[in-house]
Amino acid sequence: MLRSPQRLSLVAQTVAILREHIAAARAGERLAGERELCRQLGISRMTLRSALTKLVREGLISGGRGYRRRILGPERGRAKSKASREVVVLSPVPLPSVEPRVLFWIDEVRDALAKEGYKLDYLNHRNCYTNRPQAALEELAARLRPAVWLLYLSTQTMQEWFYERGLPAVIPGSRYGGVRLPSVDVDYRATCRHAVGKFLARGHRHLALLNPESVAAGDLESEAGFREAGAQAQTVIARHDRTVAGICATLDRLLRRADRPTAFLVSRPTHALTALGHLIRRGLRLPQDTVLIARDHDSFLEHVVPSVARYQADPVVFANKLSRVVLEVASGGNARACDHRIIPRFIPGETLG
Repeated sequence: MLRSPQRLSLVAQTVAILREHIAAARAGERLAGERELCRQLGISRMTLRSALTKLVREGLISGGRGYRRRILGPERGRAKSKASREVVVLSPVPLPSVEPRVLFWIDEVRDALAKEGYKLDYLNHRNCYTNRPQAALEELAARLRPAVWLLYLSTQTMQEWFYERGLPAVIPGSRYGGVRLPSVDVDYRATCRHAVGKFLARGHRHLALLNPESVAAGDLESEAGFREAGAQAQTVIARHDRTVAGICATLDRLLRRADRPTAFLVSRPTHALTALGHLIRRGLRLPQDTVLIARDHDSFLEHVVPSVARYQADPVVFANKLSRVVLEVASGGNARACDHRIIPRFIPGETLG
């Protein structure tokens, strides 16, 4: 009789228990059927299949569903699961279209990995970023077995898929609630709390945060911090479609309100630039009539007038921290959930006064 797994990291616990069982068995024997294994282990079919998928990739059992899986034996499993020296950046964006700050950390991480004998590859795979990416992810994971997956611009579904299957992955960004994967990102919650404090200190009590409609995990963190710090003010979170026309229309709706905001916090550097231009086009003076802070930095903002108040995270610190986390996971398979957060530097500007 197999022992029951603990409820913490259920997939990982199930994998460990089945590995013990396989190590004590003979090659060629078959595992019990899925229904019987679920009964003995006290787990769901989804949890069991996630664990079995991992064991198949390790070469310990045969693949397929609908029949009892054959044990291939620990010796064969060890040969097949020889430690990979490859790290894959999974992205929905072709490499030539990636933002300069992202290219910087990719190059820095590549150099850090090379010193330890690892190779970094960049994979543009848009099918993994759809509303239903499971089939594409299954195909990809069956074809590639890197030491670490770097999930750039990952959706909630993607993060959950990698976590549930126990695959070694790191998120260069924020993770969604319930996903226990290591992540490295700017502390957006703290950043937005600080920005609200700047607004309040200048007497503004009607505040707005502009975010894209398809909010990333970091944007959700931003909204939480914005609400927390703005509890004593009147706040509104306005989401737009990422287009210039959409941002302008969103601002126009806010400006038509009787209690229209006089302070704007805008995520994404390009969106902040669009918002700044539109506010000026509408005849508003900055900082006399309204104020604006960009949540993020890009080098082009250094050439904008009036100068834009914004937050800048040190790209070297980000790249170094990400490299350390990736190497930790690659060398030890340590996929503990741990948020590595970076506090950005506030850069004053004329848009705040």
